Amino acid sequence: MSARVDTLFRAAFETPRDRRSAPYKAGVHAALAYRIDGAGFPHPYQPGTAEDDAYYAGISEGHAIWRRETNGGVQ
Repeated sequence: MSARVDTLFRAAFETPRDRRSAPYKAGVHAALAYRIDGAGFPHPYQPGTAEDDAYYAGISEGHAIWRRETNGGVQ
């Protein structure tokens, strides 16, 4: 995993914001690792569970973070 993944992840969660669950954060991290390092997406949660839903919501935020990063802040 690259330092850039960690940098973007920390920037997203080390600032004041609404609290997020561990599965949500795992999804954000997975999306950033996919975009930056080409890593595959793990499927750590049982489909149809709240954890799985949170994970995929986090993936959506991770993609949005990447789009902002690569489009000069424009989403």
